Amino acid sequence: MVIGITFICCTLLYSIMLTIVYYRKPRISSVENKIYSVLVRMNVFGLLLELACSYFVYVNGTTPFNSLMCMLCNRLFIVYLLSWEVIFALYIFFVSFGQDMKVRDFLKNHSKDVKFLLIFCFMIMLFLALFLPIMYFNDGNYVYSYGPATNLLLVIGGILIGLEIFCVIKNANRITYRKYIPLLVLIVAMVGVFVVRSINPGIILINSTFAFVTVLMYFTIENPDVQMMEELYRNKKLIEKSNEDTSNFLFRMTQDIKRPVKNIIEVSNSMISLDDISELKEGSKIISNKAKELDYLINDALDVSSMNTKTIRIYDSRYNVVNLFNEIKLQTDTRLNENVKLEYSISKNIPDYLYGDSIKLKQAIYSVLENSLKNTVSGYISLDINSIVKYDICRLIITISDSGKGIGIEEVNNILSLNIDDLAKINLAKDKKILNLKEIKKLITVMGGSLIVKSDEEKGTTVSITIDQRIVKTKDTELSRKLDLYEQTLQKSKSVMVVDDDAKELSKIVKFLEDNDFNVSGSLFGRDCIEKISNKHHLDLILLDDETDTVSAYEVLKELKKNEKFNIPVVIMIEDGKEFIKLHYLQDGFADVIMKSKLESELDRVTKRFLF
Repeated sequence: MVIGITFICCTLLYSIMLTIVYYRKPRISSVENKIYSVLVRMNVFGLLLELACSYFVYVNGTTPFNSLMCMLCNRLFIVYLLSWEVIFALYIFFVSFGQDMKVRDFLKNHSKDVKFLLIFCFMIMLFLALFLPIMYFNDGNYVYSYGPATNLLLVIGGILIGLEIFCVIKNANRITYRKYIPLLVLIVAMVGVFVVRSINPGIILINSTFAFVTVLMYFTIENPDVQMMEELYRNKKLIEKSNEDTSNFLFRMTQDIKRPVKNIIEVSNSMISLDDISELKEGSKIISNKAKELDYLINDALDVSSMNTKTIRIYDSRYNVVNLFNEIKLQTDTRLNENVKLEYSISKNIPDYLYGDSIKLKQAIYSVLENSLKNTVSGYISLDINSIVKYDICRLIITISDSGKGIGIEEVNNILSLNIDDLAKINLAKDKKILNLKEIKKLITVMGGSLIVKSDEEKGTTVSITIDQRIVKTKDTELSRKLDLYEQTLQKSKSVMVVDDDAKELSKIVKFLEDNDFNVSGSLFGRDCIEKISNKHHLDLILLDDETDTVSAYEVLKELKKNEKFNIPVVIMIEDGKEFIKLHYLQDGFADVIMKSKLESELDRVTKRFLF
């Protein structure tokens, strides 16, 4: 008896501690947590009830009151154990089938029937637990109950464990195995309990086993704590600020695009009536200059499809972006003319740390600023840093403007026209700290970036530098990754990615899939699909248009299959005119082929084939 009571008391102690910890922390409102909350409360109640059972069996027969309490406590204890087994089985069922759309639809459509069946079965078990015979053993050393009522627990427990194992087997291909650790422990522990009970029935362990499994479940349930909630709130505020910065950045970039377009139109219209060859040549230089500005803005700055981790130069050294630019600002402040104002702006959505050559980047930026300081007598010098973040890449867009004397269009075009061979001839002296614009262009090109110069004589100069850098995983980026993974565990539907460079067609496909309760991400760029997979985003199906402007479906598939663990079905979408090469696509490794002329029926067919 002493051994059994000791187990119960120890178990009660850590169960109370768990209950306090569990209820002191905020919890997400989910079915899983609601079920677990019931088990936690029942656990403490059941242990107290077991202590009462041990005591009243020990004093059974000494008084009528003790005999009555012995009977009541033991009956209630059997009801408790049955209830725990049933609720735990419901938990396993939810973990197994809670995300299955077919099961959810069935339960929704037959909720009354399911509730009636569950209540009916439980009432039968309750009736048997209350009225089947129960006997008590007490020899002064060991006390316990036995008989048909306690045997009912074994029968019901065996049936429920069998059903739970069926749930695991049924969902073996899509379960989160961590969720089934409590079930595995329960099965192994119950075998041990029966062995111990057969050797010495006085050692009571069954309820302690249930309590241990309940405690273990705490560590398998996704339950963000206060710190996580605070991080989420802070993250929300950062996102709001980031969206504001992005909106302002896009507005300014739109204006930058409109300006050269307007200039090209104006110069083109004026050239129509010109007969002088020299004036026509001058006009063509202006058009060429403005076209290069547009090419930079569209292809180097705003084209996110070109953001690819494989094209970034790999650096082991990391640097703090804000500290780097604050240092540059302070150095520039000390050298300003009293008639010149430094305007400084850095976006809030730039990651804290990046991998890259901060020394060369600092040299390039400071050289541009030094040229501005020399050529600006009055007015302003502006240093503006923005970014575009995509997956693990940050594209820095650094713009340095001034109201100085500017440079001629001939010189600007000479700088912009420098090709790889021209840049190779430029020597970057190691001991030279301040570079000219041609040397700066070479330095930025060597680092994998690009540079554009815009200038009007007597009005000022603008130098824009764009460079992609790999993001260092800090606490915030790791939190973001954990949140992504957590979101995937709560995903209520299968995840599908669609790639199609026809925006209208993409929108149509995405809408159809979302209307059918799929979680859909759409992209105009095939490279996005590769980046998602490399960043471990969960996908159940990929749909690719066979031809896009940036990369073909076959090239995407070939890149994906370089990963030996890649096993997501990839379906290609083709026009009717290409039906004759359908077999070739299947031989190339595509899981299926969709004919665009029958888009909705084909989408319905492949989703049923791969997602159900």
